[in-house]
Amino acid sequence: MISKMEKQFPALEVLRRGIPALSALLTLLLVVAAWAPPCQGQSGDKIPRVTVVNPVQKTLVYSLPSKPAEILAAQEAILYARTSGYLDQISVDIGDQVEKGQIIAVLDTPELVDELKRAEAQLLEANAKLSAAQAQAEGGDAQLVAAKAARLQASVGILQAEAELRKAQAQLTAQKIHTDRIRRLHQQDAATDAQLEAADRDYLQAVGDVEVSNAALESARARDGAAEAKIKVAEADMEAKASLVSVAEAAIAGANARVDHAKTMLGYASIRAPFAGVIADRYLDLGAAVVAASSSKNTAIVSIKDLSSLRIYVQIPEPDVPYIQKGHSAEITCNAYPNRIFDGVVSRISRNLDRRTRTMKIEILLENKDGQIYPGMFATVNFDLIERKDAWTLPAQALLGSKGDYHVYCVVDGVCVAVPIKIGLDDGRTVEIIDGLSGNEKVILVGKGLVQQGDRVEAVGSNP
Repeated sequence: MISKMEKQFPALEVLRRGIPALSALLTLLLVVAAWAPPCQGQSGDKIPRVTVVNPVQKTLVYSLPSKPAEILAAQEAILYARTSGYLDQISVDIGDQVEKGQIIAVLDTPELVDELKRAEAQLLEANAKLSAAQAQAEGGDAQLVAAKAARLQASVGILQAEAELRKAQAQLTAQKIHTDRIRRLHQQDAATDAQLEAADRDYLQAVGDVEVSNAALESARARDGAAEAKIKVAEADMEAKASLVSVAEAAIAGANARVDHAKTMLGYASIRAPFAGVIADRYLDLGAAVVAASSSKNTAIVSIKDLSSLRIYVQIPEPDVPYIQKGHSAEITCNAYPNRIFDGVVSRISRNLDRRTRTMKIEILLENKDGQIYPGMFATVNFDLIERKDAWTLPAQALLGSKGDYHVYCVVDGVCVAVPIKIGLDDGRTVEIIDGLSGNEKVILVGKGLVQQGDRVEAVGSNP
């Protein structure tokens, strides 16, 4: 009998794949409907019977399926040396707890020690050269001061010589006038020969005084020129000595840089923990040769992991992506602790789907204060239920169409009418209706595969 019903009602096969109890109940309804007396339409054709339900308003909950997860440490690093040497000390081993900045290992680097000594010796030499250059510069400064003082004295001498020349010229002019007057008087026999001779002597003396003053002025000017030349020489010497000081200062700066570099490189001989954590692995023993990380053949020393918090990575299938938000809470279970649930929070969302798997990676942050969970453990993640209160719902079997273009068949005045709808949450059994229905409709649940838009139907069921 069931096989006959399946042939008569193809939708029955779909129902039998659903919940067994519901499938059995609906099958029984179809059996009864099949053996009931058929109704006659106005044309005498048989009118199909369909089972209908009303949309139900209730609180709908949705839980994302459990997802396998990958557990990683919040921080992890493999430590390398930034300089080459031999492993002289190593103070940790696998499983040891270390603090940030703690010395993990020390390298023996004699070349770096020698380099530091050379740099310090070069610095001492540069300081000595600077002191000598500064002393020379100070001597040159004294010479410049003396030259400028001589120039000033020469300038004063010029002024004095010019004043003496003006005085001598004035006396010469006055004496010439006096001599000319005496000569006229002598011609008039108004002056004696002695007076004329005395006037001529005084005139010649005045001429000599002018010549002497001119010579003194030229001498003063010569001294001024010589002083100016000495100033230029002193200034050039000062510039040269200042250049020596600058060169010495640059040499000191270079020597200081070499000392600092040598100290820095020597400091790299001590390998420190970049953060607090646990030594996960140790790769070397004492005496091993260590190659700097800058080389293509670098040498790992230890690996360290911060287990105070963990990063848990989960791949979310595309249909579940809209339900995952940053800050969303999650429950983590581990095989090692089957009866315990650990609470985490979605901390990062990649916002990008893998083209092959159509899944999106998310990161969950889990505080691991008691340190009971370790990276690499197998874990599953369950996300908290999503709850929608007062949601209009229908059995998922009532839907027709495909994703993004769903509709249902409703019975309106005995006629099958296709009604487009939009759905929200869907747990595979019940769907949320977010648009298209008001709640009073008679939605065909069973028999929708036997009818189409505009067909007359007879509605049966718990809500006819």
